[in-house]
Amino acid sequence: MADDGRPDETAPEAQPRVEEVSDADRAQASPKNIEKMWRFVEKFAEKSGTYLHPQREITEFLVIGLAKHIDEVGRPLCPCNFYEDKAEEAKRSTWICACEEMQKYKYCH
Repeated sequence: MADDGRPDETAPEAQPRVEEVSDADRAQASPKNIEKMWRFVEKFAEKSGTYLHPQREITEFLVIGLAKHIDEVGRPLCPCNFYEDKAEEAKRSTWICACEEMQKYKYCH
């Protein structure tokens, strides 16, 4: 752990690296919404004191998932959950980014 409580990505006990994000992964969402979500997560983290994942690939997978949900249902549903009915879940707003967990713990997966 770093002195500020965030995981230290240089520590030997750091998580193993995830696979690289591919063009096929990026093709799952529109470039416009991917760019929109990158701006959102970076600004949200800066303003709120929230930490993005230390492995940028994981953050990129999340950004793609958020953008894909905007394409599908018009809202950035957290891509870390399974939704039986995404459209209905989008109406409830519980898992819209920034979700309640992220706001509470100040860390996105």
